[in-house]
Amino acid sequence: MEQYISKAALVAEIGEKIKKYATIDVGVSGELEALYGAKCHVLMSILSFINTLEVKEVDFEKEYKDFINSDNGRSMFETAKHFFELGLKAQKGE
Repeated sequence: MEQYISKAALVAEIGEKIKKYATIDVGVSGELEALYGAKCHVLMSILSFINTLEVKEVDFEKEYKDFINSDNGRSMFETAKHFFELGLKAQKGE
């Protein structure tokens, strides 16, 4: 089971939902028009937030080899901590 989803796939899916709600014919119902307009607004806000996220690639194999070759006396805890912190840095764009 894949733990993460593609940012591009998520953006595309939200875009499709926005198009769907924006093109629904509500007739003369102002209430439905407001409802679908609100849904579009919320989806566009979510899309705006998602587009601020930076996806950074990390060469895990290189990082692993560099880390292992730098000091063989590390504990499993230190190794796990190093890669956890590496993931946090990648997430922050450092």
